[in-house]
Order: sequence, then C-alpha cells, then structure tokens
Amino acid sequence: MSSMASLSRAISGLNASQAGLNVTGHNLTNINTPGYVRQQALQNDSFYSDIGIKGNTILSVGSGVDVTEIRQIRDFFLDRNYRTEISSYQFYNVMRSSIDEVESILGEINGESLSDVMMDFWRQVNRLATAPDGIDERKAFIQSAAVFVDKVNHIANQLTAYQYDLNNQVKETVDRINSLAVQIIDLNEKIMKYEINGDNANDYRDARNKALDELAELIDIQYYEDATGRVQVKAEGHLLIHDKFINKLKLVQAESMSPFQKAVWEDTGEDVIKTNKDVTSEFGNDLGKLKALILSRGNVVANHTTDWTEITLNDKKTMEDEGNCFLIPKIQKEFDTLVNSIVTTINNILSPYDPVTLEKEANAPMGQDKDKTMHIELFSRISVARFDAAGNYIEEDPNDVSTLYSAGNIRINPALLNEGGYNFLPLSRSGYVGDDSIIQDILLAWNDENVQIANNQKLNFQNYYAEFVTRIGTEGNEFIRRFEDKQIVVNHVDNLRNAMSSVSVDEEMTNMMKYQHAYNASARVVNIVDSMIDTIVNRMGLVGR
Repeated sequence: MSSMASLSRAISGLNASQAGLNVTGHNLTNINTPGYVRQQALQNDSFYSDIGIKGNTILSVGSGVDVTEIRQIRDFFLDRNYRTEISSYQFYNVMRSSIDEVESILGEINGESLSDVMMDFWRQVNRLATAPDGIDERKAFIQSAAVFVDKVNHIANQLTAYQYDLNNQVKETVDRINSLAVQIIDLNEKIMKYEINGDNANDYRDARNKALDELAELIDIQYYEDATGRVQVKAEGHLLIHDKFINKLKLVQAESMSPFQKAVWEDTGEDVIKTNKDVTSEFGNDLGKLKALILSRGNVVANHTTDWTEITLNDKKTMEDEGNCFLIPKIQKEFDTLVNSIVTTINNILSPYDPVTLEKEANAPMGQDKDKTMHIELFSRISVARFDAAGNYIEEDPNDVSTLYSAGNIRINPALLNEGGYNFLPLSRSGYVGDDSIIQDILLAWNDENVQIANNQKLNFQNYYAEFVTRIGTEGNEFIRRFEDKQIVVNHVDNLRNAMSSVSVDEEMTNMMKYQHAYNASARVVNIVDSMIDTIVNRMGLVGR
C-alpha cells in the first residue's frame, strides 16, 4: 500500500506539472492577443493520511499535490480605475478634435483666414474712398466683397457638414454600444454555465473585460458582478444589462425640425445623455465618447437668430454662457452674428429703408449709371429679394432661413456682376460721381462698436472676430490640457495593469523550465516506485516457488 501511495503522489506531481506547462503554453501563445490576461495554475498540497502514532503524536503523510485553480492575474480595482479614466479621456479626445476641426475650417492656423479676407475688404473700402468714381476701385471693392462672401459661405457650409459627420458618429456609437451589450450578455451566459461546476472561464472573462473596456470608452458605465458570475451594467445611471435582459439605446429625432438624432432608452424613452446640467470634471460627468459627440454637435444648425435657450445646457436656459453651450451651434451663432452684422450694416447704408414702415427711403444713394439707380444692395439673399413688389423691405424671419442674411445664404448682388455692373454701386448721395460720403459712412460703421459677443462688451467687426477666434483658442487649449492630463493618467493605469496582467516571455520561460524540472523529478519518482514494486513482486514470486 505504501508503494502504491507513493506512486499516486508522484502521478499527482506529473499531473500538476503538466497543468502548469499547459497554462504556460497558453500564456505564450496568447502573448499578442488583445485583452488577454496571463493565467496561473495554483497548486496546494493534497490531503494528509495517518500512518501511525508515536507517543501522543499522530504521524501523517501528504498525498501529493492538487491543482486547485487556474486563475487570471488581474487587479479589479485597476480595471475599474482604467475604465473611468479612459471614459474621460475619450470625452476630451472628442472635444479636442472638434476644436481642431473648427480651427481648421476657420483657417486661422493654415490657409487664408477670414481675418485676412476682412482686412483686405477693409483696405478696398479705404481705397475706394480715395476714388469713389474709379472703375478699378469699384471692381476691386466688389471683388473683395465676393471673396468675403465665398469665405463665410464656405465656413458656414463646412461647420454644418462637420455637424452631420458628428451625427453619423453618434449613430455609429449608439450601434456599437448596443452591439457590446449583446456581446456582454452572451459572455455572461457562457461564463455562468462554464463556472457552475467551479471552473474558471478565463478566456471568456478576458473577452468580457475587453468589451467592458470598450464600452467604458463610449459611455459612462457602472457595473458589478453578481454571485452567478454575470456582470450587471448601468450606463449614464440607467440599467443597460440585467441578467439576460438588455435595455437598448435607440435613435430618435433630436428636436422638432432638427436634422440630427439623439439616443433614448427603449424602455422609458428618456434621453440617454441629459443636457440639463453643466458637464465638468467637478461634477465628474465628463465621461464617454457619446456624450462628447452630442455636446459638440448640438441639436440644431444655428444662425444669428437662434435663441440661446436652444443651445445652452443648464436648467435655467435664460442667457448665453460660453462654458455651458453645445460647441458647434455656439460657434455658428457667434460667427453668423458677425456675418449678419457686416452684411446688413453695409446693405442698409447702400440701400436704406424706414425701419418702422419698411418702405424704401426716397433719398437713397445713387449709382453712376445713366438712370442713377437706387436701392442696389451689395449682399443679396440667394432666393429672396430685398424688397417686395410694393417696395417694402422683406424682413428676416427666424422660421424661414431663406429670408436670412446669413452665412451660407448670401451672395453678391447679381446686378453688380454683370458687364458694367460696377456702375450700379450706389455710392453717391448727391449724384456727384466724386461724392465719397457713402464710403465714409461705411468706414465709420466698420469701426463702430455695435456687435456683442456673448455677454461681453460690444466690439467692432475686426475686434469681434479677433475675440471670437481667441475664445475658441482658449477653449481648445483647455480641452487639450485636460486631454493630455487624462492621457498621462490612462497610460499610467494601463501600464500598471499590463505590469500585472500581461504575459512576460522571460517569466513564462522560467515557469516552463520550473514545471519541466518538476515533471522530470516526478517522473523519476514514478520510475523508482515502479522499480520498487517490481522488486517486491519478483521477490514474492521467488518466495512462492
């Protein structure tokens, strides 16, 4: 019996070493598998058997070794910390990218900037003041105005196009969140079924943790693992995964007449991303790519008539607040406010009307054509005339964008672009071709401080745009700073996770040699015990003969 027990002990050593070699081989083959966490075979000495009594002491001997568990080497606290930090990192990554895109569209870093275009237009106005009857001066003035129109229309169209791109990203992100939720549900069931007998479904757990990592990038999550091995997940404080059930996100129209979509919960129809409070690091709600996409995009394509209540985030919604607005709509509104102010100011000088009766002013500036034509505006709406058939000014209607003197909806008056059209420029109040009084009015209006940016003091056109660009740059720098801070933290936490959980070739090779030597040693014990048993059997055979 003693020899057979020794053989059993040696075989348990062979089995334990074989299990260790298998785990080591599994680690090495998955060294480049994304999300893989190294595994470890835990060994414990087996039960003890009593072999006799000596005095008051019971003599016991071990029965070998057992492989009690094949576990993952991971720190769940680091996992949770990583998912919080990567969520915030992705939030600021989107916000930083949005500001970068806006700066690229404005061309203030590379390419021809609007400030250069405005300065050139200003120079042409001054040049025209020196020779209001000059053909070249008039042509250059119209041409510089055309460059201005092309630039502001391009900027407005690019901002809108970027909003639509963000909207597509919102759709893709929502689809991916739903897909990951389905994946986690499936892995939950596999893990629960595999571990019901006490085993560890380590590879399934790796896949589920990888899915949780990605889900945390997309949306703010809270989660815990229940006694069955299932992970229960909340997203933005709302139940996303519970047992076998998924509460999916669905897309609906963001607002009435809005071209964009937002995410709501299937069960309640409530907004997934609530915009009734500020989003800041102080509140700890600056988390997730989806939230950043929606905060960047907004729910409307804004213009100078858009009410601040449509683009602010807080509950009060009573006044503009640069820190609490949807990013792109705020930029659109402030940009279009400048464009509308420049366009309407110059138009009202060249083609005035009574602001009360809306009738054309009788003593309006005249052109140099033979008919001394009046009421020729420089900037026209694309499809709506300045005056109706009765000679009344057609007012801007916030509910009809075609009536707005707005970026993307303006052009140079076609009458000025025809052959000899420069003669229709109404620059003379007296009829005298050398009259520069209208040009002087434009020069004075250009420097008037009558455009208000957010809650700040009123500024002239050039200073308004400079302040506008500065504010974007300042906000962008803040996003960049937070992004870089989060990047450092994410890298630090990820390095800690990798130091603990990633596969080390050197360590695994050391383990391989350790298990190999242990296997060889157990094999030698088997050989010796076998020899002992053979000797006993043979001797017993000789005695029998």
